[in-house]
Amino acid sequence: MGMVELFGKPADACRLGIACTLTWAFWLNGASGAPTDQPLWQLSYMVLSAMMAVLGVCALKRPHTMDAGRLGSAGAGMGVLGTIALVASLNMPNAGSLQVPAYLACGCALGLLYLQWGPFYAQVSTKQMVGYLFAANIAASLLKCVVHFVPDPLSFALASALPVVSAIACFRARKTMPEAPAPTVRFSDSSAFGLWKVFVALAVFSFLAAFLLGHAVGNQSAVPPANFAASRAFEMAVSAVVMAYVTTLGRSFNFAQLWRIVLVALAADVLLQIVLPEFDTLRCIESAVWDLIVLFSWLTIADIARHAVVDSLVVFGLGWPFYTLPFAAGSLVATAVGPGGLSSALVAVVLFVLLLTSAFCLEVRDQDTKLVFSELDESPDAPRDASEVADIEGSCEALARAHGLSPRELEVMKYLAKGRTKAYIAETLYLSENTVRSHTKHIYTKLDVHSKRDLMDLVGVE
Repeated sequence: MGMVELFGKPADACRLGIACTLTWAFWLNGASGAPTDQPLWQLSYMVLSAMMAVLGVCALKRPHTMDAGRLGSAGAGMGVLGTIALVASLNMPNAGSLQVPAYLACGCALGLLYLQWGPFYAQVSTKQMVGYLFAANIAASLLKCVVHFVPDPLSFALASALPVVSAIACFRARKTMPEAPAPTVRFSDSSAFGLWKVFVALAVFSFLAAFLLGHAVGNQSAVPPANFAASRAFEMAVSAVVMAYVTTLGRSFNFAQLWRIVLVALAADVLLQIVLPEFDTLRCIESAVWDLIVLFSWLTIADIARHAVVDSLVVFGLGWPFYTLPFAAGSLVATAVGPGGLSSALVAVVLFVLLLTSAFCLEVRDQDTKLVFSELDESPDAPRDASEVADIEGSCEALARAHGLSPRELEVMKYLAKGRTKAYIAETLYLSENTVRSHTKHIYTKLDVHSKRDLMDLVGVE
């Protein structure tokens, strides 16, 4: 899939409209000119989290009663009013009392706009989702530069228009929804619990990014122009590479591979702060990682919503606070610690947390996290949806009873029937490959088959 397939005609550019929401959120976080650890900024993210969670619960209790278009219209209206009130509170005498309600309104508006875009991305294919989101992020990086470098009056006018443009673009995007194959249900009530590692990783990386950003950089709007431009260039470069990797080259990735990009970037940032503290231009990594976490969060939650049994608004409403609340918490901790270089104790803590997250949440062979983005994996080893897995395991158990397989042989047969390699089975069951080969030989003999394909045909795997 290339750019022509993603954007067949100019009107399809509306599918990048979330770039306006991303740009407006970035402007909002730095609007006051104070460091990003300001209490009002943190409060707005907490309000956003609470509102999205409440709407997610409402969508769960009363499915299909919430309309994404109405959410977008409400978000656009609140966004415009909140932006005007915020600008007035910062520039007009005796208008300072407007700042608190302005931030609260903008936080609610941001949540509504995110929820509006959720159903769109949950209905396109995963490959289209990658193309649209990363192309939108490139557009957002350019818009951030425009809003940042133009004179203040024009910047304020553009900021006021962004929520409206985002809502209109989402409405148009849903009207011209591209065709996509019907998704299989991979996340049902029984399999949803296995996603805890996904959301723990999201929360940890969000917290650390906010802490490093608030501790070392502060307000992105106040950094030197070269640093600001470097951050945006880094965002665009990473987005272009990921988009080309999936849409042009047709390659796949899984949850662990995607989030390891963030892990490596955070670890590199900590190292650079220690080794090259005098090169403040390198601090562009903190802001770029923040941007990537927002983007990867979108991609992860949207893919789960696409393959979940519940409504997409439920997944977005209940899933998004796993990013926003830890981000606010990380900023609060940065405030408590105070500005300055990282001490050896802080470095040790950050690296230890990254190590634990990698070990427990980013295991490439984890069966639960491998379900995320599995639509991109067309290999025989690709994970299957929950109902198909249940059918395979049931057939294997019936065959094992009929042919006298041992409990260990049954375990091995289940993995073989799912297309797993002997190396994978050995690592998963903590066996040697020779032991797995021996079990496989016994299974083939008892079932009178001669290959894994014969076994899969016997079990009924297509």
